[in-house]
Amino acid sequence: MSSSCHQLEEIKTLISSNSKSNKSFGYSSLLYFQEHSNSNPSSVQALAQSYRCLIGSIVADISDDDEEIAAQALKCLGFMIYHPSLVATILVDDAGLVFQSLTKLIMATKVKSVCNLGVWCISIQQLDASLLAAHFHSLLQAVVHALDNPIGSLSTTFEAIQAVMKLATQLSEKMRELSHIWAPSIYRRLLSIDKKERDMSERCLLKIKSIIFPPTLALSKALVEDMKQKLLSGMKDLINQGMKVQTIQAWGWFIRFLGSHVMKKKRHLINDMLKILEFTFPDHNPQVQIASLVAWEGLIDNLIHLPILPCETNTVMESDINKVRTPKENVHGIQENGFSKSIKLIMTPLVGIISSKCDVSVRSSCLNTWCYLLHKLDTSVNCPSVMKLVLDPILEAVFQIGPDSKNIWSWNLCLELLADFILAKCKVVDCDANGQVIHQLSTTPSMLGPLISSKYSWKQYPIKWLPWDFSQLDFFLNIINIIIRYVSVAEVSSEDRNLACDAAIRIFRTVLKGVQMEFRSMSIEYKDIMLCLNSILRFIKNICENIYLEGSGSNDMNHASLWFVEVVTEELEPSILGSPLHKVALDLKYVENLCSSNDIRLAKVLGISEIAFMDMVLPVVYLSIVYICVLVKSILHTPKMEFFLQRSHKYFKFILSSYDPLEVLHFSICLLYKDIKYRHLQIWIAISKGLNDWIDSVKDLSLLNMESDSTSYHVICHLLAYPFVICSCLSQNSTMIRSSSEESLVPSQRKLELEHVTEVWKPLYGSVSISKLECSIRNSFPEEMCSILNGCLDDYTSMLRCSYEVDSSYKELDLNLLSLSGEVVICVLEHTTTSDVNSGSLKCKSDGGYRISSGYRTSSGISNILGFAARFMKLSWMKIRAEPLLGLMISRVFSALARFTSCLDLQPDILSFMEILSCPLLQWLSLVEQIQDQPTEDQLQLLWAETLNALLRSQPPIIFNSSFFKLQACLLEKTLDHPNSSISEPTINFWNSTYSKQIVLEYPQNLLHVLNKLSRNGRINLRTRSQLFPKRCHSAIQDISPPHRYKVTATHNRSSKRIELTTEEASNCSNPRRKKSELTEHQKEVRRAQQGRERDCSGHGPGIRTYTSVDFSQEMRIHRRVRTLGILKPSWRC
Repeated sequence: MSSSCHQLEEIKTLISSNSKSNKSFGYSSLLYFQEHSNSNPSSVQALAQSYRCLIGSIVADISDDDEEIAAQALKCLGFMIYHPSLVATILVDDAGLVFQSLTKLIMATKVKSVCNLGVWCISIQQLDASLLAAHFHSLLQAVVHALDNPIGSLSTTFEAIQAVMKLATQLSEKMRELSHIWAPSIYRRLLSIDKKERDMSERCLLKIKSIIFPPTLALSKALVEDMKQKLLSGMKDLINQGMKVQTIQAWGWFIRFLGSHVMKKKRHLINDMLKILEFTFPDHNPQVQIASLVAWEGLIDNLIHLPILPCETNTVMESDINKVRTPKENVHGIQENGFSKSIKLIMTPLVGIISSKCDVSVRSSCLNTWCYLLHKLDTSVNCPSVMKLVLDPILEAVFQIGPDSKNIWSWNLCLELLADFILAKCKVVDCDANGQVIHQLSTTPSMLGPLISSKYSWKQYPIKWLPWDFSQLDFFLNIINIIIRYVSVAEVSSEDRNLACDAAIRIFRTVLKGVQMEFRSMSIEYKDIMLCLNSILRFIKNICENIYLEGSGSNDMNHASLWFVEVVTEELEPSILGSPLHKVALDLKYVENLCSSNDIRLAKVLGISEIAFMDMVLPVVYLSIVYICVLVKSILHTPKMEFFLQRSHKYFKFILSSYDPLEVLHFSICLLYKDIKYRHLQIWIAISKGLNDWIDSVKDLSLLNMESDSTSYHVICHLLAYPFVICSCLSQNSTMIRSSSEESLVPSQRKLELEHVTEVWKPLYGSVSISKLECSIRNSFPEEMCSILNGCLDDYTSMLRCSYEVDSSYKELDLNLLSLSGEVVICVLEHTTTSDVNSGSLKCKSDGGYRISSGYRTSSGISNILGFAARFMKLSWMKIRAEPLLGLMISRVFSALARFTSCLDLQPDILSFMEILSCPLLQWLSLVEQIQDQPTEDQLQLLWAETLNALLRSQPPIIFNSSFFKLQACLLEKTLDHPNSSISEPTINFWNSTYSKQIVLEYPQNLLHVLNKLSRNGRINLRTRSQLFPKRCHSAIQDISPPHRYKVTATHNRSSKRIELTTEEASNCSNPRRKKSELTEHQKEVRRAQQGRERDCSGHGPGIRTYTSVDFSQEMRIHRRVRTLGILKPSWRC
């Protein structure tokens, strides 16, 4: 410390001397001492103690005529007023002395170095602002003098600019008030030819722009005068010299200095300035365009000066979130003050650049300027009119270009910005006491995933999005529609198309989440719900209908269309989409354009109600029909249909499990029946698999049994019948199909497709059967379904009878129908056998219980099932000789039918079996000896054997009388003497166990030759009438009477003979007593039946009635059964 003080004493002595050399040496020593004091606290302390002695000498010497001494003194002074420890000890008077001396020196000196050092002292001083304020005007005057640079030194200008920045930092308010004094000296240099001078001025303005902007009125007026005098012409000159970028940069500052108040009054000047950028915006040089965009932000600052719009905050808290609404009430006021015109002016070059084929850097700069505009708009950006002017054109331009390599940054920025706007619906928005939004930054993760970077312009300029409502829904849907239009362009690469599709789906899903939030609001009105629903459904309709009109049938677009429908059903709750209060008009073009040729048939024959254009349907039904329409189009355009079917069957499972399955199934099936095409079987597969999955998951079809008229019952039946309707209709219209491009499948493809149909049909039928689907009418589910299938096969059979020739290229349709029918026959028979027969009986629910008659179970009614099997046997009999490959299927059907027959034990079921299957059985038994198919022959033999066994075990027993004999006559004629012993032997055994024991029997004409042959060979027994009478027991007569003689005479009835006793035999029976004693009980019944005899055999004399009262009862049951079996048509009778 003592050493430092001793050194300072010596220095004081030197600088106080009159010798210039001593002074110079003294200041050199002082500078050296000051430099080393930074590392020596004792030296600083010594300086602080001696500063009053030193400051006087230093201030006096800064004006010395010797440049060296003055310069050294200024350097020492700079240290004294810069170092914090020394500054703290400076008194007010000393500070005043320093400022006065510096001001006088700068204004008076002609020496450049001295002037520079004087200004430098002002720029580095750390004196208190209060000390500066007292001498502010004089200091500013000195600085402005230096800025004007009378010496012409660039270094002086630099120091003066540094001094301005220092004063602006310390005395910002005063500097702002007097900015019109010092700022012109800076902004004029922006047009300097010297780059260093321009750069210095721009750096200064960048640092102090928060102080001078918005500019004061005095500063703006000063600039107006400068613009008129030289600046405007100076800009034009620089442009002509090729200095466009420099000129545009200056233009940006000038437009900011003009201010909003001058912009309104000096329109001519503004128009002259705008002409400059009008010239530079379309320039081919990217640097010029970028500079123009940056300068354009200055115009935004002046034009976008809005009062902050208060946000509407609901007083009702929903999910602990204050619901902030768009400030709609301010929109009209904004438009009235010319705000919309200002926005249009700002947006014109931005839209032009973003829509042009410009450089990537230019596009990036354009979006940066656009984001700056959104930031400046504050909450006004949420107004629908502002959104239309600001958001729509840029987003549309970017999304129309797509996510190609040059536009990917812009694409991602716009997606992320749009996502942030949509997600504002789910944010907590804070407002201050005045209702102003004070926090609006998103903390929600990006819905676009890791693909999108967060380093975008709008992150630098936070945008005050407010939670949106239904008024903005059309805006979002329009933006998504723009993306979809880009996807539908055929030239787009697959990668870009996938990116765009994914982005559109994610945006749409997020929008629907916001919509669902709005639906949950208790304050929402019904009309708003319907307007929103109609907007969403109209959007879905347009996407799915217009994609093909615009020339794209790509897999990606098909996939996206289905995805849009799925998103709606997933995000909107069933209370909205499934409510009967929200029905919408079915306005789809596909439904309107459908051919109606099948409507009458469907309505009258199949019972399918017509689906009509503009029907009122549930929203979920509307979406399901749209989904099917897309699938119809996808089949035509999509080679990889399997992928679509996999996701579509999951969709239908979701729909059926979440909504009213009956409503969805009903309209879906109506639509399929309205447009009968073979390729629609793929859609049927998707629906059926979805239904099957749902049934298996719930194990209960109570949701389908709510209608008293069993609508659900018929819906399932018609769904299962659809493949048969397809095959039968297409077989009848093969000529029409041949001219239709949609039926382009080769036979092998059709076969594979029908195999797939069979794979789906069987488990669906099984699931429905296991689920115990009940019906309020008497028929069981298999009966109802087979009734519909029988109608299809009848139509097909009628076609075969009417056509002499079938197109050979469509013969596989016949085979497909037969194959499908065979599989279904097997499936139905097996399920009926396992579920009903093996459980103990074939049952029929009636009057709340099971009917019991005479101690026996009652039949369930299997006529339609048997009729379906009979029709298959008939058709296969017609085709087997031409198509031997059907043998395997036929043998499987015979096997299933044999197992089914083996379980029959009720008389009504067995009688139905004989009535319905007699004719096709006879046909096959007649044909079996001609076909060379051992499995088929074996299974037919088994079926015949089981048929005979069923007749024998019937409960109650069947009485094999003349009436039943007539029913079996044709079959017995063929089988009793069949060349195949496996058929004839069981039949002969059956005869000997049944008809051979009958005493009174009327023999049909066609059986006489067979019976005669077999009886003569001793293979069958014929019970004669003589066996009615026992041998006489007279002791006197030991001879055995000769056999009774009888004669058989033909009657007018070709199918019967009259059996009469001869005259002799009749006379032997004339004794009434003997006759009475010898009659058996059965003979007594015959005798009672003969009382009151009537003419028999068409009136040809007296005869013996050939049936008893017991015969009458069975025959009446048979005939009643025939009349009630409506399924047996005349064409099936032998």
